[in-house]
Amino acid sequence: MEELSRVLKELESKLEVAKESENRQQEFEKKSAIRFKKNIKAIEKFFPKLHREIRSFTPRESFKVFATKSGVGNFVPEGSDVPIYGENPLEQSKRQVEEAVSNPVLGMLPAMSPTEENAQKDERLHVRYMRKLASTLHSQNIYNQEKISSLPSHFPTCMMFGLGLGYALSELVDVHSFDYLFIYEPDFETFYASLFCIDWDKLLDNTDKANSSVFLHVGVSYKTFFEEIQQVCIDVGAFSLSSSFCFQHLPTVEVNLLIKEFFNKFHQVHLGYGFYNDAVTGIAHTIENFNSNNCPVFVPPSKNQKKYKNYTAYVVANGPSFDEAIDLLKSNQDNVIIFAAGTALPTLLNLNIKPDFHVLVERTKSTFDILVDTVSKDDLAGINLLAVDVMYPGVPPLYKWAGLGLKGPEAGTAISQIQYLKSNGKSLPSLICAGPLVANTALAYATMMGFEEIYLIGVDNGFPLDGKSHSSHSIYTDAKFEGKFKPSKDAPYTLKGNLGGQVKANHLMVQAKQQMEAVIKRYTDSSYYNVGNGAIIDGASPLEADDVICLPLKRDKRQIVEEIKRSFFDELSFDQPEMTIAQTELESLCDYLVDISKRPFSTRKEASDILKAQSRLIFAYRKTIHGHLFHVIKGTALYIHCPLISLLYQYEDEEKTIDAFKAGLSVWRECIRAIKKDYATAWNRRCNLSAKYS
Repeated sequence: MEELSRVLKELESKLEVAKESENRQQEFEKKSAIRFKKNIKAIEKFFPKLHREIRSFTPRESFKVFATKSGVGNFVPEGSDVPIYGENPLEQSKRQVEEAVSNPVLGMLPAMSPTEENAQKDERLHVRYMRKLASTLHSQNIYNQEKISSLPSHFPTCMMFGLGLGYALSELVDVHSFDYLFIYEPDFETFYASLFCIDWDKLLDNTDKANSSVFLHVGVSYKTFFEEIQQVCIDVGAFSLSSSFCFQHLPTVEVNLLIKEFFNKFHQVHLGYGFYNDAVTGIAHTIENFNSNNCPVFVPPSKNQKKYKNYTAYVVANGPSFDEAIDLLKSNQDNVIIFAAGTALPTLLNLNIKPDFHVLVERTKSTFDILVDTVSKDDLAGINLLAVDVMYPGVPPLYKWAGLGLKGPEAGTAISQIQYLKSNGKSLPSLICAGPLVANTALAYATMMGFEEIYLIGVDNGFPLDGKSHSSHSIYTDAKFEGKFKPSKDAPYTLKGNLGGQVKANHLMVQAKQQMEAVIKRYTDSSYYNVGNGAIIDGASPLEADDVICLPLKRDKRQIVEEIKRSFFDELSFDQPEMTIAQTELESLCDYLVDISKRPFSTRKEASDILKAQSRLIFAYRKTIHGHLFHVIKGTALYIHCPLISLLYQYEDEEKTIDAFKAGLSVWRECIRAIKKDYATAWNRRCNLSAKYS
């Protein structure tokens, strides 16, 4: 009887546990259903695209958010055998957040070195003030101070990797505030489950009232993760990532890959923004090229107007692998359209191969100086040029014919697009991913013209491990130019080789490769081939030069070249350039930026708010009739804001930090006033910078 009694008590106890569990589940489901409805409305308000994805999402049949003993939800992700949390998800998440903010992982730009800056003799306005800022901050003796040991109550940016059910996020934003909150959750279903667990409606409403920004990246793969980061930088500004608290909530394989991708490429989010002098000389060059040089502008056809189907283009650059394709180029030069990128022109001419188009992208006077040094005027006078609107104006007249595409995103491009819209009543797209290197520009032209097959030759985006930098037939190996043109050998990155092995690369080469991959991903109607031993390019089939097959051209290619020049280019000119440049509006913008800089502050957050207000003012111009002013100011603002923000949130002593910030802000205020004064004449002044080519 005693044994029977014990068994009955055990059964009774299990029934009570089961009933309690069922009651908890029922209570949780009632509350979570109400919470889900409120969250859906909030998502619809703040993230309409994500709302549509949620509405079209069908959870798997076994989907269930279940109540734990603590009464809050838990969830077993698809493909896993265990739930995300233990019996008390709230307590577990709270402990994790406490540990993370006590020992924060921060992504920050490095401090500037005045020695490096002063080594440059460049006297352009932007560089002068960058030197002055570096010198001023170092004179404050701030860089030897003790670093912050825990996360301040306010920090500019949070990068949260792995949302889980959101408990850690709720705990984090209850204690800390951020101007920019990036949330990456690779598993869409896990995010969907979070809608039953935390109050997204309150979280989003509170951040909106605080004038903060939340970026939700759900279902994102590590393969496309950095593209999304870069798009945010375009839409909001790279300053949003200059100082980031990085918090990993879930240790899944996909989340780990996201984090690795972020830290590997963190430096790249601040590349390609130009600066004041680049922008303002771009305006001057653009107006002179279209008004005085009478260059026609490239008008890309729509993606489905594939005019040159069945035709082949060779995009030829000057990398070491060029030498592998010399026979290929010689034997097929009459059957393909050849786009010679930059210094590939003299290399080709040395081999008696005449390209159909020479492609250039750099705006400085160096471009002109190198041309007249390395190519005879008679040769240039027989060649067609494809360049960009900001090209140094002395260059186009050297050629038989010159057509210019809009480089974008550029101040010169912005004013060209407004002028074309006024004159023609339609928009004018810029070249896609036309930088950072000239091979990117050549690929953009060939792709947008609609060539069905595009072969990349000598487009290496890297150096072989033996250190060779260019073709053995290039100007870099020519005895008469010895010591004059010195290619940079600084290549800290390693990339996978196109035909196996590895190549070394610098940051511009890495970025160039990524931009090429973006073009290929977007223009899928063309077939791309990467020839030789450079860096691999995703989407371009690797080929040995000996394996390239080229069919005879059925038309005289001179007719095709002339047809290209007639079909894709249109007239563009500025009737009133003095009005176009909007000097009065620039002065007003500068005055407003100075006024913002004078707002009182005594804390890190108040100081940070000044920079945020300035940045948002500048970005407000981006898609207006005065959009070129955004480009005039944004680069220099970014270069100065980033070290100032990093300074604010790097050191323990807030009082000394604020003093150093005040000194740096004073330099920035002085720079703004200098821009206001300089712009009145600089918009009509050519670049005079000439340096050794690299």
